[in-house]
Amino acid sequence: MKEAKLTRATTEGLYKEGQWAQALIGFDQLLENGVSDGNLLHDRAVCIFQLGRQKEALQELDKAVDKEPNNPYRYASRAWMRSALKDVDGAISDYKKAIELDPEDAISLNNLGLLEEQYGHRKAAQERFKKADTLLGILKDAGVDPSEAEPAPSPPAPEKKEAQPHEKKGLWAEVKAVFTEPKQAKAFFRFVRNGFRS
Repeated sequence: MKEAKLTRATTEGLYKEGQWAQALIGFDQLLENGVSDGNLLHDRAVCIFQLGRQKEALQELDKAVDKEPNNPYRYASRAWMRSALKDVDGAISDYKKAIELDPEDAISLNNLGLLEEQYGHRKAAQERFKKADTLLGILKDAGVDPSEAEPAPSPPAPEKKEAQPHEKKGLWAEVKAVFTEPKQAKAFFRFVRNGFRS
C-alpha cells in the first residue's frame, strides 16, 4: 500500500506536535518532490535527532548551514546539537558564528558562556553573561518580557513522557530544559552567575 502524500502544512503540524516519525515521512516526501529549503532541512534534522539517529541528524544540519550560510539560526541549532553530542569545540565554534551573524542573540551568548566556563575561561564567560543580561534588559525596557521573547533557535528537547508518581525527573531532563525552555535557561544562568546559590 502506497503512503498518502503529506502537504507541507500537515507535515509542519506533525512536527509541532512532536510526531517525529510521521513528520519525517512528510519531509522526505517534500524532498522527493524537489522542495528543499533551510527550514525543511532543519526540521527534518530535528526529527532524525528525536528518533535517535544523532550523527545523521548532525549531517542534515550541515546541509541546512550549507544552504543558508548567513542564517545565525542554523549555526545556533547545530551548536546545540553538537553540545548534546559532547562536541564542545564544535558547539563553541558554531555559537561564535551565530553570534557573529546576530550579536544580539542572548541565548547563544549564554550558551557559549556556559561552554567556555567548562574550559575554565571564566572571564570570557562572564563577559558573555553580562552582554546577554544587557540585551535582556533592553527587551524589558521595551516592554517585552524576556522570558516570552523569541528564544534563540534550538531544536526541541527530546519528547518528554509524563513522570509517573514513582519516577523522579532525571538529571538529563533538567539539563535539556535549561537549553530548550527560556524560563528555565534564565533561572539557571542566574543560579550559575550567583555562584550556585539561589
